[in-house]
Amino acid sequence: MKYTVFLMSLLLLVGGCGKKTSSDEDTQAGQSATTVTLTHARYGHVETETTLPATTAYLGKSVVSSPVAAFITAAYVQPGSRVRAGQVLYRIESKEQHALGGVGQKAISLTAGRSGIVLDVQQQAGSYVPEGTVLCTIADAGSLVFEINVPYEQQRLARSGSRCLIELPDWTRFSASISSPLATMNTAAQSEKVIARARTPFLPEGMNVKAIFTSSGSSAGKSLILPKSAVQSDETLTDHWVMKLAPNGTAVKVPVETGNSNSTQIEVKSSALTPEDKIILTGGYGLEDGAKVVVAKGDAGL
Repeated sequence: MKYTVFLMSLLLLVGGCGKKTSSDEDTQAGQSATTVTLTHARYGHVETETTLPATTAYLGKSVVSSPVAAFITAAYVQPGSRVRAGQVLYRIESKEQHALGGVGQKAISLTAGRSGIVLDVQQQAGSYVPEGTVLCTIADAGSLVFEINVPYEQQRLARSGSRCLIELPDWTRFSASISSPLATMNTAAQSEKVIARARTPFLPEGMNVKAIFTSSGSSAGKSLILPKSAVQSDETLTDHWVMKLAPNGTAVKVPVETGNSNSTQIEVKSSALTPEDKIILTGGYGLEDGAKVVVAKGDAGL
């Protein structure tokens, strides 16, 4: 009798473990689905951006140098300060006058030959300087230019009269106009320096900036535009595709051809895509064709 009761209890326990409730099945289904966000394509055109390195430079510069071997008795300049033509910058004494304690001859005053901004100060009061020593450099504030390094094969972008955007290290941008290329070329990089001008506040010489050129191409208004992060590619960047949300909640792989692009958007072409399709924006990387997905709550792409 005891054996019969034990056997029945064991059978009931095994049977209960083998059953799956609908709640269990829903939980497993939810765990196998990938959470994604969505976006839509739109018809339009993307201008391709080409970024080239550039450097700030002042074309109009003058130096203040010592006319004789002398001791600097006073310095009235600081880097970045503005000076006017004729303003006294330094006072110096010759070796003989300095040895006599300044008695006899007056100290020599060195003045600015032009108005501008002091780029650098190389000597201060108390220094002894040989004849011809550069004391400071003054730049004409209106002579600031951007020297752009343009590879020879991309010189069509930087023709005289064309425009570009200058981006500073703090991401401030200015519109600039290309004036003329310089007569020299970097033999190692096979690039030439092109001068661009823009209305900007004072910038130090030698600052590394970016020159951004845009080109429209020939496909204006004929392509669908998507966020760049929605388009995937293989390791060789030869095949591209997007993942489209099917009505049954699965991701469908759609091959596309890519066109112009910038930092955020890209043109795509495919007969299988329309602006009404729901394209996976995030969460689609590495998804298999037909994978189950679930849209994130509150997704603005719906």
